[in-house]
Amino acid sequence: LSRKPFTKKVRAENAARAAKENVKRIALVNKARNAERKAGYREAMRSAETEFKHYKKDPLFIAGLMIYISEGDITHARLIRIANARLDIHRIFLGFAKEYLGVPNEKIHFWILLYPALSEQKCTRFWQKGLALKNDQFYKNQVVQSRGKKPVLHNGVGNTIIGSTVLKVKLNRWIELALKEV
Repeated sequence: LSRKPFTKKVRAENAARAAKENVKRIALVNKARNAERKAGYREAMRSAETEFKHYKKDPLFIAGLMIYISEGDITHARLIRIANARLDIHRIFLGFAKEYLGVPNEKIHFWILLYPALSEQKCTRFWQKGLALKNDQFYKNQVVQSRGKKPVLHNGVGNTIIGSTVLKVKLNRWIELALKEV
């Protein structure tokens, strides 16, 4: 029957019907996922308020919040990102992220903004050793175009990245609560 002229029409009708059904099915799945995500964000906000009461007197907790207030990214809703040239800033923030946000070490990523005169390998080793990160946790480093011969920052600018919308919601809520208390 595949050679008969009416099969082309049946095939086209079946494809059109399947496409309509797929659109409906995908819309239902997306609606359910969005409701699930929103519930997760509400739960993160609620738990952030409870946890803040317990953690607000802990120096590492407050230090992590203050680092994020001063050095953190506020433009991306899905990324927790710190950019700073000082190793200690990243070390403190990573301690905060592991202790209070529960971020496992393998979920932490890093990249370096380098000047042309800097050795990428030397800078990568510096940050890896100082932060106890593995090679596979590093994204591709970027080299800034500079006219100057001598770099001002000897190890580049480190960028810590943790991807999680739920954790970003929780972190933002902690920051709101901390700023209200000041």
